[in-house]
Amino acid sequence: MSSDANPQYQQYPGPPSGPAYGSPPAQQPPPGAYQPAQQPVPYVEPGAPYPQQGGGGQPPYLPPGAYVPVPPPPPRGGRGAKVAVAAILSVVLIAAVGAVVLFKFVLKGGPDPAESFPSTAAMYVEFNLDPSFDQTPKLLEHLSKFEDLDYDSTDDILADLLEESGLEGVDAEEDLSSWLGNRHGLAMWDFNGQPYAVVSLASTDSGKAEDGLAKIRAAAGVQEDQMAYTVEDDHVLMVVGETGAADALDAAKSEAGSSPLSASSGYEEARSWLDGDQLAVYWVDIDGIAQLADMAPADFEQLSQLYSGQLIAGFSAFDDGFELSYRHFGSEDDPWTGSEDLLAGMGDLPAADFAATAHVPENIGEIAEEALGAYGLLYGGEVTAEPAEPALDPLTADEYAEYLELEAGYYAGTLTAEQESRYLDLENRYWTAGTEEDPWVDDYDYGPTEEEVQAMVTEFTDLLAGADLSFAGDFSADEGVSPESMLLSAHLAEDRAADLQALVEELVAEEGGTLPEGITSEGSEISYTGSETASGTLSEDPRFSDFAAAAPDRSAAAVWIDFAAAAETFPEDFEGAQALSAFAWAHGSDNGDGTGVLRLYLTD
Repeated sequence: MSSDANPQYQQYPGPPSGPAYGSPPAQQPPPGAYQPAQQPVPYVEPGAPYPQQGGGGQPPYLPPGAYVPVPPPPPRGGRGAKVAVAAILSVVLIAAVGAVVLFKFVLKGGPDPAESFPSTAAMYVEFNLDPSFDQTPKLLEHLSKFEDLDYDSTDDILADLLEESGLEGVDAEEDLSSWLGNRHGLAMWDFNGQPYAVVSLASTDSGKAEDGLAKIRAAAGVQEDQMAYTVEDDHVLMVVGETGAADALDAAKSEAGSSPLSASSGYEEARSWLDGDQLAVYWVDIDGIAQLADMAPADFEQLSQLYSGQLIAGFSAFDDGFELSYRHFGSEDDPWTGSEDLLAGMGDLPAADFAATAHVPENIGEIAEEALGAYGLLYGGEVTAEPAEPALDPLTADEYAEYLELEAGYYAGTLTAEQESRYLDLENRYWTAGTEEDPWVDDYDYGPTEEEVQAMVTEFTDLLAGADLSFAGDFSADEGVSPESMLLSAHLAEDRAADLQALVEELVAEEGGTLPEGITSEGSEISYTGSETASGTLSEDPRFSDFAAAAPDRSAAAVWIDFAAAAETFPEDFEGAQALSAFAWAHGSDNGDGTGVLRLYLTD
């Protein structure tokens, strides 16, 4: 039997009580924006207590991920109008109850998928196509700026995705949209040494979900032992694997019932950090993923030296585009502690098409040494093999002429078996040893030795420890990047700018080059400024200022790319992507954890 519906299943009773969880400011849908379909409001028993309101009129607590839009603010009286206090409170209270009821019973959101997954899941991703009155209109509006992505509703997005899957015999509207809600999750989970994908899909009609999934499974050509599912009143739980899916489904339900992912300490701590409504949430337990990948103990140990703990990321829409924020809850402090002044200094750079800046940690030498050691252990360590010498004799002049003649016959298909054998022998000798006139010579440059690399890295890290580095420039249709627009600067922690310039000159000279004119070094400052750097500063760009306000307070690295300028310079490369305006990324630290934000700005 393909499903395991429980006739005694009780309808999802709503969220349990718990600690307060941040909600976004109260908002009303903008005129003409997406509105949920109107449906009858369920009967409310007279005298039943209304949900308690927190500060600012926020709705009651919901567990992480189960967002509820807050009621609109009280209406302001017209000019000269006087409204009784009791009437105002009544309007606010009714609006609050209406918002809660609407979201819980009318919108097709669905329960928190993390409640349906086992706590031992190694990776989890959640998609919420209707997290609030605010996110859905922004999602549809932003997507409409791209070719072929103009959707009227999130149902159209799901239908489009299903059509792209190429499943024949499946009707998107009948077999999917008719029952599929808007909040879904997927987890990677290990059961009996085998990896499985566990999927939770919000459902609004269990009967239609049962019929639709049966069609989808048949169209996908998979067996029940590879894709097992159970249909509940408000969601579908599915397990997909190479084999044993039915047993894995039973085990996943059992573990989630007593120990769900939503209540696990690692996930709960990470999810509570992610503020605001999210269109997508990604969480991974790095140790769990390593075990799921069946890494060798030595490889796992080295990986854990670089990464450990949990990582969470949230994807959302803001007024001018999309944002991805993330945080790594590691067992050790993030070494890139950052600086409170990094973004301010970046704002002082020329208003160039692209820019980057970084604050180098004081202990960069230790970080580099550990990274080189971990890299060597992960990827084979020191190279000790000697260059190979050719073991075959090169072809004589007569043999080479014979080889060329046989080659023509080989590709024409006219050689006898004996001639083909002779040709293959000559070909092997030719490509291995060459000819007597032009023998094979191993002149491959294997690069510097491990000791030379370590010595070079040590020289640089000693000079750059605690430094602030900056880089900016403009695009060029002819050269890719305009050299005259470049600005490079380094503010060192010590007055050793001349030493850094000498080291760079030495490395460039080894490659037969010279440093360009215009480099200056004095005290702790070394810089190069082209003759055609951009006018103005980045801080004057409202997009950059908006990004800088959203960046970590202590940023260690940041990147800025003006896609609008790039599109003007390379119009053919941006055909169909003219909606892209800018990309920005900043990484820093917060109480020892690595954290960051990426923003994609779109045109108006």
